[in-house]
Amino acid sequence: MHDHIDNDSAVSTPTRGRATQRRPQQRAIATRDGIASAAAEHFNTVGYAGARVTDIVATRGVSKGSMYHHFPSKESLAQYLVQGWGTVLVDTIADVTAADEPALRHVASVQRRLAEIITHDHVARAGLILSLERAVDEKAKVYTAWTSAVTVIVEQAIRTGQLDATAEHTRLGETLCAGFVGAVHVATSLGEPETISRRVDDLLMLWLGSQPATAPATPVTAR
Repeated sequence: MHDHIDNDSAVSTPTRGRATQRRPQQRAIATRDGIASAAAEHFNTVGYAGARVTDIVATRGVSKGSMYHHFPSKESLAQYLVQGWGTVLVDTIADVTAADEPALRHVASVQRRLAEIITHDHVARAGLILSLERAVDEKAKVYTAWTSAVTVIVEQAIRTGQLDATAEHTRLGETLCAGFVGAVHVATSLGEPETISRRVDDLLMLWLGSQPATAPATPVTAR
């Protein structure tokens, strides 16, 4: 009698326990992401300095206790958004540079793909803008990492003869990232996020002298 094992009970009881544990975790993640999304919208509208936790709470319709459980301060909430933007940067650069294309085309593809993401993802857009807030990231670590990564690709383009080794071209990574941020700021301030990709394409056009979608594999000389 004691040797008999109820297989249904032996398997289903732990499974039910795991499922019960997952549901609160999933709800917590959904609440956190909802707060982050509402905060991103608020930051994009009023800026970091003008944002208030009480307004974010009211927009999302959650309690202050729930808010502070996930984000103990406005700064921590902004830092979370910046970290999310950092993940977008890393993933996008890794994905683009994995393709077997000339380095100069990688430069254009990275910026264009980021522009597309920023256009449609207000959370990533807030993370980008907040990444240059001194109160959030005093040393602009995420922005610096972005410019450094693009500069590495630019240097590769110079080494392979796709760009002349001019002073302007050696600064191309920094200039393109700074111009990108400016384009996002202007489009966001004017309430025109749909123009971000076009503005970034215009910036690339000025630097590369051709349509960004077909960034040249042939040498680009200083103009």
